[in-house]
Amino acid sequence: MSKSGSEKRQRAISLKARFNDAEAALIRDQAARTGVSVAALIRFAVLHQHPPKSSRIPPLDREAAAQMIGKLGQVAGALRAAADQSDAVQCAAIIDAAHRDLADMRAALFEALGRLP
Repeated sequence: MSKSGSEKRQRAISLKARFNDAEAALIRDQAARTGVSVAALIRFAVLHQHPPKSSRIPPLDREAAAQMIGKLGQVAGALRAAADQSDAVQCAAIIDAAHRDLADMRAALFEALGRLP
């Protein structure tokens, strides 16, 4: 069976440890919150080696991002309703600009979640 990854890895030796379900969940949660891999988190804890900046992934609160997507949809609907009821050209232009901004934010949130809008 072939191994995945680079053949030029600097770290060729793999060590193993056993964890119970609670410990494994805690380790995975800490790694996700800090934006590093589980291996990098363990390496830091044991060897006090900070991961390279390029390996850090900014943490994303997926639940909060999903709630924001829902709220953006509500705001966009309210803006559409206001634009339909408005007679003023200036008000309609402002609402249209706000609607475009909301659409951009929504797309960025979907991208951050790894989903299609």
